[in-house]
Amino acid sequence: MSVPATAVMRWASAQSDLPDAALAAEDVARALREQLGEGPVDLVLAFYSAPLAPRADAIATALRARLAPACIGGVSARGVVTREHEIEQGVALSVIAARLPGVTLAPLVVLDEVWREPLADDAAFDLIAPGMRGAELILFAGDPFSLDVERILGLFHRHAPGSRIVGGLASAGVRPQSNTLFLNDWTTHEGGFAIALLGALRADVIVSQGCAPVGPPLDVTHVEGHVIVTLDGLPALERIEQVLRELPEDDRERLRQGLYVGRPARGDATGRGDYLIRNLLGADRERGAIAVADSIGLREKIRLHVRDARAAVEDLEMLLSPQAFDSAASGALLFACNGRGRMLFGEPDRDIVTLQDALGAPVPVAGMFCAGEIGPVGEKNFLHGHTSSIAIIRPRT
Repeated sequence: MSVPATAVMRWASAQSDLPDAALAAEDVARALREQLGEGPVDLVLAFYSAPLAPRADAIATALRARLAPACIGGVSARGVVTREHEIEQGVALSVIAARLPGVTLAPLVVLDEVWREPLADDAAFDLIAPGMRGAELILFAGDPFSLDVERILGLFHRHAPGSRIVGGLASAGVRPQSNTLFLNDWTTHEGGFAIALLGALRADVIVSQGCAPVGPPLDVTHVEGHVIVTLDGLPALERIEQVLRELPEDDRERLRQGLYVGRPARGDATGRGDYLIRNLLGADRERGAIAVADSIGLREKIRLHVRDARAAVEDLEMLLSPQAFDSAASGALLFACNGRGRMLFGEPDRDIVTLQDALGAPVPVAGMFCAGEIGPVGEKNFLHGHTSSIAIIRPRT
């Protein structure tokens, strides 16, 4: 007995470089419908570059008219990711759509003022974020100028522990009110949205921070907020300089791309993927202290990291390697930092090619270059920089 096509999970992706927003959306919608065939469309996500952002409402209208999705979201970006390419400049619209039998979607408008007040308990969280707890995956997009994303992620961690949130911040505009997002019939220049997916799907989440650890773990023995005063009982700057002098020549060459601090995301942190990478902001030579872009805990075992193109490729390949032993993926979403792409790798399409190679066969993919990427490290979701955050979707069997 054959299974009806509408009872099978199916994903599709398409792109357009037409300069007219409505025509681009019509072009993409036709291609998506051809791939999906007849039947309901449950989810549509659109990523559009800055020239199309002022007409985001036309994109949403055309996609709704052609596909009639149960849930649709869109976000403006400096560049977009398609099934095969990373389009970093010019006009581009990349859209992914899915038929998701057995999956419940819970869309949520996210406004900063709603999340400012402290929440008394889980019931209060459920009032402002219904349907989020218990999700297999939560997709998140927001405006970097109007959302306190780290506070919101912290509330999810407290009241919806175990939630995995993947997404990124709009990057088409460089000032407040210059980005455009939409969720269903709501269009905005501030705030953001979340879409929870619950039910008959399975998501693998990959967060590649593109760094390689160097030197030994270092014990934080005196810290004042984000300023580390001593490491291993020595002035922090002196101890770091000791470590750097002892590095192999190859690692010292890579320091030209910058030095970063890794905070342990797991108690037994030993290598790649075990640390949350944070920027090293500067040093106070008089005190021998260093400043890190995060609050550091006393007795944390931090580790120095380097980031370059080689480390980024190796890290992503390592994290994706288990995909070769899994069943065929149905679709994927890729959120990459604005600082990746050609700027980091010196060539186009490095992240999407690495992802597709790991999946073994061309898979529908869409995504964007972000002003901050969201994804879990260890048991908690973080706002990252320089990262590639990926969700790979399969039906739950």
